Amino acid sequence: MLTNYFKIAWRNLFRNKLHTSINIGGLIIGFTIGIIILMAVYTQLRFDNFHKNGNRIYQAYNVFNKKTGEDIGNSFGYPAAPTFKAEVPAIEKSTRFLNGGKKLIYNNKELSVTNMMVDEDFLSIFSFPVVKGNSGNPLTRLTDIVITEYAAKKIFGNEDPIGKTVNASAGETMQALTVSAVLKDFPVNSSIKFDVLTRIENRSDYAINKNRWDNQHHPVYVLLKESATQAQAEAQLKQVNQKYLPEWYTEMKKDGGLPDKQGDLWATRLLPLSKIHFSPRVNGRSTTSYAQIASILIVGLLIILIASFNFININLANAFTRSKEIGVRKCLGAAKGRLFGQLWSESFLVCAIAFLGSLLMIKLGGHYITNIRELNIDMNEIMLQPVFIGLSLGLLLFVSLVAGGYPSWLMAKFKVVETLKGKLSLQRKSILRNALIVAQFSVACIMITCTLVIYRQFQYLQSADLGINKDYMVSIPLYNPEKGKETINKLRTRLVNDPEILSITGSNINIGEGLDRSTSRSRIGFDYKEKNIITNLAAVDYDYLKTMGLKAIDGRDFDMAYGGDSLYNVLVSESVAKQFNEKNLVGMDLLIDSAGPRWHVVGIFPDFHLYSLHEAIHPLTLTMYKNDRLSYCFVKISSRHVISAMETLKNEMAKLEPGHEFMGSFVEENINNWYRQEKMMSVLFSIAAFVSIALSCMGLLAMVLLVIQHRVKEIGVRKVLGASVQNISLLISKEFLLLVVIAVLIATPIAWIVMHKWLQDFPYQAETPWWIFAGVAFLAILIALLTISVNTVRAAMQNPVKSLRTE
Repeated sequence: MLTNYFKIAWRNLFRNKLHTSINIGGLIIGFTIGIIILMAVYTQLRFDNFHKNGNRIYQAYNVFNKKTGEDIGNSFGYPAAPTFKAEVPAIEKSTRFLNGGKKLIYNNKELSVTNMMVDEDFLSIFSFPVVKGNSGNPLTRLTDIVITEYAAKKIFGNEDPIGKTVNASAGETMQALTVSAVLKDFPVNSSIKFDVLTRIENRSDYAINKNRWDNQHHPVYVLLKESATQAQAEAQLKQVNQKYLPEWYTEMKKDGGLPDKQGDLWATRLLPLSKIHFSPRVNGRSTTSYAQIASILIVGLLIILIASFNFININLANAFTRSKEIGVRKCLGAAKGRLFGQLWSESFLVCAIAFLGSLLMIKLGGHYITNIRELNIDMNEIMLQPVFIGLSLGLLLFVSLVAGGYPSWLMAKFKVVETLKGKLSLQRKSILRNALIVAQFSVACIMITCTLVIYRQFQYLQSADLGINKDYMVSIPLYNPEKGKETINKLRTRLVNDPEILSITGSNINIGEGLDRSTSRSRIGFDYKEKNIITNLAAVDYDYLKTMGLKAIDGRDFDMAYGGDSLYNVLVSESVAKQFNEKNLVGMDLLIDSAGPRWHVVGIFPDFHLYSLHEAIHPLTLTMYKNDRLSYCFVKISSRHVISAMETLKNEMAKLEPGHEFMGSFVEENINNWYRQEKMMSVLFSIAAFVSIALSCMGLLAMVLLVIQHRVKEIGVRKVLGASVQNISLLISKEFLLLVVIAVLIATPIAWIVMHKWLQDFPYQAETPWWIFAGVAFLAILIALLTISVNTVRAAMQNPVKSLRTE
């Protein structure tokens, strides 16, 4: 019986080639996009789920309830993690997680790897399996270094790395360490990433700052005891804060801080491991959010539904062309169940062919999909996951039931007498047909509007004035930050007479996201005349303001003629100066830390965006201390000699840092990398909008053809009675155009609400003019009109005698 079902289904596919092509083509597009989105969402939702004790692992973060609003930070000082472990009964273990640098030397070969400095508890908190070496606790000794499989291959090639000695960067110094273990490479869905692990106690500034709570620069992770709860741990952390940082409570009260619902002006909270990847407010833009995942999933589902709507509409319309066939079968004894089985098998066959076609497309494009970094998709791993296979097959079954089940059930319910007498009418189910067409075009209009708004916001972020002159500025990551000043000075000396090079400077903070994919941030707070001053810090070199295209508002830039510039002089931004509220800040000496150097303000510069437009401008202080590490060199080049200037820089850096790849890039490109998620959203919605309108037009085309097919006799009679081509075209078109107009009226307010809410996450927003909505409405109606008119005009121009004779 099943064999006969599929034989009949196969014949029917070839009998209606146009409708079959529309159905299969639309479903292939729907399945392809749906499966790719399912992969992306599946990967995102499984972030950090591989850790054995995942339900007990938390990230600590601070919440400051200021009068201006809630401020969140995930950085702590060196003593925080050990104190949490020792004095918080609910916490079993803790670890710090701090970047120690990228430089590693083995056999006189210098390599670039990411060295994360942690505590002894790190590998007993997180589950990164040991594949070779000490499987107990490979970070017991301060001289231990643990490497990943990737790093082992990069450093040692085919050598056995266990027991080998390497020199790894530990802040501003190098440390001789012995490889104790090799870890399995972490999966793509890991929030915690590294190449090598070393002990944080080896860091160059650890001895000086190990007891300083206010010098905060790294995240802290804790493992709670099995019997402890998050609420218990947070209550106990409050007691620790009151013990070691009582002055912070005093400062918050002075500044007019407002207690939260728990009565805290500031507090240390705990974020579950399962939420770390979904908390942009705590961990920045390197994470995602549930809203973004939901939007991606909704886009995928809408594409699949639009393709399914086409299937439903075409099958519903075809039901009336097959009514006599169904009536005869029922007269011969076919039960409803068997009729449903036969009709649904036809739908399932179409879905299965489309499903296999989509898998083939995904397989062919797998390389490109895997290389989309924002999706974090590992095709080889995901495709073999039983859960994912089950979800994919569930998607196939869901679509076949939604798209084919209802039309099959409807046709199986036809009454024998009505079908044989030809009393069934297409108009009887026109309400559902019209509703599906309206839904299709509504979704398409929403997609097009969202695409335009997201693209405008992306363009605005890219082109907005950051307060600096970013044109023709090159950023070069330095492999030896501890020698950064020396390297930059040598480069400046070598190129001082080169007309292609306009200025050279350096900093420990990049502008934008360069080829090294690294960023950093440092912030300090101190009291001044009963005021709490908060500022970001950046270490720079001579000519920083000049290279950035800035001029001092008051005072001067750093200058080689002043020896104090490398000892205690600083430059502050306008917003820092406003916090002091002094008339003549330039020339003043500020004691910010009894254990550190005093600040002597020599200049005030305009505020500018050191970080992306996802956040407001922060106060900034520039230092040029002798021992500052500079990780980036910035070079302003001539606009007339861009290619030759880049080649010159590449050649000179090869001499200054031999054996290392030149990773220079234009600052403008780096700034664009800040907005990779917005770009991804823009591309995603562009594809979705194009596919939505294409599928909607395919469905509309099929419906117009079916309506014309059912009204051939009517059209012929009207022409014989004198109706013009324009009259007949308008008669058929107006019903469908009315549906599109209704869709536009429904889509416009929904699109505005969705995009208005999305834009609220940005401190700086592009305008959303009215003409975007009007333009989308006009475009949708125009596309629908063209789709309809081509076929209606052709039908109206046919010879009526031929039509009536055929009927």
